[in-house]
Amino acid sequence: MGQVTAAAFPAAALPELPSKTAPQEPRAHAQAIASAVQVINNAGIVGGNREVTFSTDSTTKQLVISVVDKQSKEVIVQWPSAYALEMAQDYQKEHPDK
Repeated sequence: MGQVTAAAFPAAALPELPSKTAPQEPRAHAQAIASAVQVINNAGIVGGNREVTFSTDSTTKQLVISVVDKQSKEVIVQWPSAYALEMAQDYQKEHPDK
């Protein structure tokens, strides 16, 4: 599986995302992410045969961003990783009150 690094992306006019210090409404955050994903895909930054997608993990409710091959639908890279999501899911199963 190849890796995609930020250095591989040419400069593009991405919408400004909120700083980590200022809390933001989940809906506004999702809209900012959707806008950024659209700009990235329209610019072809990740390649002509790839696209960036985003979703919410059903168990952890974490935002998941992936670079996907358009033809095979194979996930090239994902943030957070599938392993990190599995760890969070396992923790939530073991500690349902948290």
